Amino acid sequence: MSIQSVARLFSLLLLVSLPFGKQAMAQGLGKSDVAINVFGQFTSTVSGNGITDTPSRSMGPLFTFRQSYKPWLGYEVNYSYTRFSETYTGQIFRVQNNVHEATGAFLVQGPKFFGLQVFGAAGTGLLVFLPTTVGGQHNTQQYRYPFLYEVGVNHPLLVNRLGVRVQYRGLIYKAPDYGLPQYRTGATRQTPEVTVGLFLRF
Repeated sequence: MSIQSVARLFSLLLLVSLPFGKQAMAQGLGKSDVAINVFGQFTSTVSGNGITDTPSRSMGPLFTFRQSYKPWLGYEVNYSYTRFSETYTGQIFRVQNNVHEATGAFLVQGPKFFGLQVFGAAGTGLLVFLPTTVGGQHNTQQYRYPFLYEVGVNHPLLVNRLGVRVQYRGLIYKAPDYGLPQYRTGATRQTPEVTVGLFLRF
């Protein structure tokens, strides 16, 4: 990943966090958590301009930081990574990508019921499609700005500070074309993700 891409990712995370920083400091860190998750993604096939774009399925890690500044309301920032390939109509070779996500979202949390706490989130951020050296067909990196939504549930394990998180995430964005007409569907697609992981409150 280029230096410029790394800078954009961290700049986005900083910008998302700034509006809440003062409140977060006032509240302290007792309502914060970090989570490490594994996800499987199932990006939809889309068509347009006589071209069909069929992505492969993949897995990857997702890292999340959350801060609650009210019992039912908070925010989160996310970083994820995965690698998958795009197959385009009329092209002999697939385009393999390293895909990086940096997103932020508002978080709504329900009351606890038998230890379970449901939540939902919505936000936006940045996706970086970075074609690989060998399988990327010498295409240049491309940015997309997705709409993110999530629904899920938290469940504590033995102690309230440690727990399991299961969630469904969706990223909606314009399909990548790397600035080339042979890849340009002009279509908007969705990347559903099913994730499971552990969170730690502190």
